Amino acid sequence: MAKQPGYQISSYKLFGSAFALLSELHRGPLRQWPKDEREARYAAFRAGFESLEDELADAKKNGKHAFIKEHTIFTFGPDKLFAGLYGSDDGVEPLLLQQRDEPKSAHTNPSSLPDKILLSLQPIFQIRHPALMFPSMVRAQSRVLPDSNTRNPRVFSTLTLRHSRAVFDWYLEHGGDLKPKVIDADDIMNEPAVVRQLCIETGLDPDAIQYEWEERQEENALKASFLSTIITSKGIVKGLDARGLDIEAEKVKWKAEFGDDTGEGLAKFVYDAMPDYEYLLSHRTRAKVA
Repeated sequence: MAKQPGYQISSYKLFGSAFALLSELHRGPLRQWPKDEREARYAAFRAGFESLEDELADAKKNGKHAFIKEHTIFTFGPDKLFAGLYGSDDGVEPLLLQQRDEPKSAHTNPSSLPDKILLSLQPIFQIRHPALMFPSMVRAQSRVLPDSNTRNPRVFSTLTLRHSRAVFDWYLEHGGDLKPKVIDADDIMNEPAVVRQLCIETGLDPDAIQYEWEERQEENALKASFLSTIITSKGIVKGLDARGLDIEAEKVKWKAEFGDDTGEGLAKFVYDAMPDYEYLLSHRTRAKVA
């Protein structure tokens, strides 16, 4: 994206506050928390959202579009993340974000971001086979955080595609002419024609696609772990696709790498996520046949 003309590339805005929330899921339902601690978590999430608003405003001031990248789960605020694990948190005030200098409006989407913000963006959902995505998620956390196993709610809450599917379906229902796009990681690695088609359908320049880049440093240890493959490479790394993948064979490797318990846990979460993955995959961008 760095060479796309007319675009301003945004860093993660919600990652810090949202990942901190994941690290506190073990503390129990939010309704059991002291009110001031709940409000502090809400304030941290709001600050991330305000930073996102600042980025959008800055891009507009510069006469550019903003390219925003975020994990879908991290658009879900404290109330939604905890309710996803513990069920409805009756008595806990919902976090309803509103754009600054805008009148209050209805909130219909499953995330914590305002409808108007989501409807102002062209959504692109990047997906990857769960048998590749989920062990990568465990690996990224285990490099820098203790107890990164599939019994830890910080970990297992990320081993799902339900947030992506929920927001994708919301766009289908409420987006009108704004159509959500899906790109599969295998196609990014192996099918340049698909990537070009995605650019054409979303107003990006297909001739500005980057297949090579410079290595870079990331000071934040957690972000560096999540981005390790891309920031330590100079181009697309071949052989990391899902072709010929066998989940049971992969489970043997996961047990060797993470231990029997987490290996079994990974397999369970992968199987559970396959319906959502296959659903999103059925909507993926495809190359046009001449």
